Amino acid sequence: MDALLREVWRTGSAPGQAGLTRASPEQERFRAQAGPFFWKSAVLRRCWEKPRGYAGDFMMMEALYRREPEGTTPQERWMDTWALELPGFQAVRNRRDKLSQLLREEHARGARRVMNVASGSAPELVAVARDIAFEGVTLMDQDQGALDSALGHFTHVGALPATHHAALRLWCGSVLELLRNRSDLEPASQDFIYSIGLFDYLTERFARRLTQKLWDGLAPGGQLVVGNFNARNPMHVFIETALDWYLIYREPEDLLRLLDGLPGVRSREVWTEDTGCLHLLVARKDG
Repeated sequence: MDALLREVWRTGSAPGQAGLTRASPEQERFRAQAGPFFWKSAVLRRCWEKPRGYAGDFMMMEALYRREPEGTTPQERWMDTWALELPGFQAVRNRRDKLSQLLREEHARGARRVMNVASGSAPELVAVARDIAFEGVTLMDQDQGALDSALGHFTHVGALPATHHAALRLWCGSVLELLRNRSDLEPASQDFIYSIGLFDYLTERFARRLTQKLWDGLAPGGQLVVGNFNARNPMHVFIETALDWYLIYREPEDLLRLLDGLPGVRSREVWTEDTGCLHLLVARKDG
């Protein structure tokens, strides 16, 4: 399958270009002829149909984390097995595990207030919720369904008995609310802020503005983590051509540049997960 796809990209691409040109006759033909085959995979079909308005919604992400092929026929299950093991999807699972590790480390350092922007159902937080307790957790997402799912997961693992629901703040809103100052993200109010699935959709201008906003909300000594896929992700041609799913890719130097001009940057580094598909910018503020 992978070899066949590489041959399609090679023969159908313009010089200097990877994949099929957006809205080109070649792309339309590929989708018309090959699309129904790929969409036998439940996870790929959801990315294509975008029932909640965008490809990487929380239900699609939860399917990646479950890693259990779905389908009523052997072919459907085979396709879903192939899709779930694609490198970019494995990178998402690696990212979740790294965030869980960072949450544990920051809690051990004394972090007690955490904010996740474009949180989805926050699986990385749910994974540590049985063992460690934060005094305040803010989940911000534009999809109320994702927040409801997060609440259900926290309750299921016993992290939120009825008397402690106040520790979890579910904030249904968009990044524009943050950028237009129509929010109550108080300066220096959070010990750990992260956003791992949003910057892939932000232009440079918006990415810089959001980074500054989140940095302002970070307490002294706190940590900021920002995630982004890179163009070396071998899946990117496939998701563009087959799924109409376009991202803005960044390399380590692009992520580090988001911190330029921000006050009190004590340390900065970029972590790349094992498949090489995505990076995490990790920065700490002066204490």
